[in-house]
Amino acid sequence: MTVRKKRLPFVVSGRRLDGKPGRTVTVSSPTGLELEMPRFDAELASEMIEANRQSLADLPLQEILSFLNRAGKNWKSEEYVRRRFYVRQLQDILGYSDPAANAEADRIAILLTSHARMYDMIAAELGSRYIVDDWTAREECWVRALPRGLVLHILPSNVPLSCAISIVRGIITKNVSVAKMGAGDLLTAVALALTFTDLSTTHPVTRSMNAVYWEHDNPEGLRLLGAADAVCAWGAEEAIAHAQRHARIDAAVTSFGPKESFAIIDASMDPAAAAKGLAHDVAIYDQRACFSIRRVYLTGPAEPFLELLRKEMDRHEELLPPSALTDDKSASIQIARREELFFGAGVHGSDALAWTIVVCPANEGYTDHPLSRILYVYPVESLSEAYQYAHPGVQTVAAHPWHLLPEHRDEFAKRGVSRFVELGLVHLFRIGGTHDSINPLQGLVRLVSTEAPGSVHGKGMVVNLDETAMLQAGTLKDLVL
Repeated sequence: MTVRKKRLPFVVSGRRLDGKPGRTVTVSSPTGLELEMPRFDAELASEMIEANRQSLADLPLQEILSFLNRAGKNWKSEEYVRRRFYVRQLQDILGYSDPAANAEADRIAILLTSHARMYDMIAAELGSRYIVDDWTAREECWVRALPRGLVLHILPSNVPLSCAISIVRGIITKNVSVAKMGAGDLLTAVALALTFTDLSTTHPVTRSMNAVYWEHDNPEGLRLLGAADAVCAWGAEEAIAHAQRHARIDAAVTSFGPKESFAIIDASMDPAAAAKGLAHDVAIYDQRACFSIRRVYLTGPAEPFLELLRKEMDRHEELLPPSALTDDKSASIQIARREELFFGAGVHGSDALAWTIVVCPANEGYTDHPLSRILYVYPVESLSEAYQYAHPGVQTVAAHPWHLLPEHRDEFAKRGVSRFVELGLVHLFRIGGTHDSINPLQGLVRLVSTEAPGSVHGKGMVVNLDETAMLQAGTLKDLVL
């Protein structure tokens, strides 16, 4: 059988780089293609390490957001060549359906054009939307957020939008970014970088962006990792540990490691809305995302709800058709179904293996989730029974109806859950919310302060700050009056 091959480029500081004979690496795609790219070598590593790390520091934020907005407007057009090529590549290389690929391109377009929300994001996470441009008054000081410098993004393979989000975070905090692509998504970072070159090959944002790939043990990749001022590491435990182990000791390492999410539902209250929201949160990204719902704890009438859920799973199979199934993935779904039937669970699913619902007691079910829209439903007497299944590896708890959250969130949060949302909205991260219990922008900046002079009375004081005089007069204990 002939193996299909495709060539993919790097983008380095506004330049497209294609692989040269004898200096390439090959990666297999989820659809069985062989992807050939340039080899990441010492010359590329040195160029990025030696680049001006403060090249965006004095560029006004409004200019950066304006540039991103122009890029996003291009992506909103289905005729834009980069978008069209990206959508086709998502299908051909990653196995996305056409509706899912176009939905992902739409989400990237929305992200890039959300300039007002980017101002709000900076204000929420750093204290003021002006703080990246100027010194901002804060109590008895003036504070400014300066870029860390060279930020290495170790990007995920499961959610293309997360790649774009990580890159945008680096840009709006005025850092120089190296986007190290994951083997499962060698498309998104390059597509964004080439979009920037379409606008201008010399714009500072374009020049600050690098999209590359290297194998896990590439020594030049390790050298760059060790030289980065900050690292945003996405992925499995091994990838996170690798980044933490090899990063510079004073580098800020922000990790978004492997997580899972589940839902709590009272099926006695508007079960149709609950079924719709749950089907959406199972279908999006085929459960590959940290926020994807993989299990649900259910109170109330189960059978009427399951009937509605089966219809919604069928509907979402049409709205967001699942990614193409490989032979191995098809086999894993069938094995999972047969195992659950053997152990006495109720199993419902589409003939095409597009989705599966497993109904079983709460103390049973998967240990290693097979993904692919397999949902475990646990009927319980009380939703408090779900507390014991909450832990720091659970990112999101989604609820229907929403008012269940104030009742249960404290117990879940104490056990490590970091995010609570209404069912059907797991993929929409609200401005002001945290990401895996942190404000990510804080790891991308240095917060520098200028403190007020001694002539400025501190809060609660009525005298100048002169500790020497106070020591001489024996009035140090009256420093705060």
